[in-house]
This record gives sequence, C-alpha cells and structure tokens, in this order.
Amino acid sequence: AIAERCRLLRSHGQPERYTHTMLGFNFRMTEMAAAIGLGQLGRLTEFNRQRIDNARILTEAIKDLKGLEPPFIAPRVKHVFHQYTVRVKPSFRHSRDGLRSYLEERGIGSAVHYPIPIHRQPYYLGLGYRDSLPVAEEASQEVLSLPVHPGLVAEDLQRMIEALSNG
Repeated sequence: AIAERCRLLRSHGQPERYTHTMLGFNFRMTEMAAAIGLGQLGRLTEFNRQRIDNARILTEAIKDLKGLEPPFIAPRVKHVFHQYTVRVKPSFRHSRDGLRSYLEERGIGSAVHYPIPIHRQPYYLGLGYRDSLPVAEEASQEVLSLPVHPGLVAEDLQRMIEALSNG
C-alpha cells in the first residue's frame, strides 16, 4: 500500500494516464534523464527559438482554416510552445479524433493531452466538486497537440501544413 501510494504521489496522483485519483507531483525523472537534461540546458535558448519559429510557421499557415484554431498568445507574452495545441472545432472537416487518425495515417504525430477536465477527475469529484464548466468540457473534446519540437525540419512542417490544409 505504501509503495502504491508513493507511485501515485510521484506521478501526479495518476494510476493511469490522465486519471487523477489523488493530489500528486511530477517526480518521475530518472538519473539518466536528469543527466541528459543538464547537458541540454546550454541549448535551451536555441531550442526555444526553434519551437517559437515552428509555431509561427504553423500558425501563419492554419490561422484562416475554418474550424481549426491555433493557440492564443496574449499580447506581451512570450510562449515557448512546450506544446502547440490547436482546437478542432465542429466546423472543421474532421472531428478532433478524426484529424488525429488522418495525421497518423500520414506519419504525422499528434497527441490529445488532458482529455478529462480537472473538475471531472476522480480526486476532485471525491472532494465534492460537481460544477458544470462547459468551456473546459468543450475544450477537452477539441484540443489536439501538434509537433513543433526543434528536431522538425522545413519539410516536416510543410507536410503537416499540407495535411491540415488539404485533408
């Protein structure tokens, strides 16, 4: 029981991905991951610049596609795009999950992060939260994260843009 509780505490209180049964933390880094991370810190500025550039290219290409909303960036805010998350609205030609499958068929990675809004997580339901938060619930059904990592090359971005524009 203690070992199971420790495993939950180190992984955001999740017995399975995106299901939180208790309040937890992100203590999952291994020593090897820490060593690699320390070695990469010297390149952080370069990596962030590349993510920002990749996000700018994607946003410019998809900003006018009906039903596909790029991330909102508030004025005077610098976003380094840990994730580049679009919203796939019902007016888009694919559902969010349909778009994800379509991209996967073309070798383009994407991910759905946080499919269950926080107020619907078991931990918070156990605390008595029964609120209706329709915007959060809608977003959880529409969000799709697209790659913008610094390892992308121009051809990768172009392939993604063509798939989003023509699919």
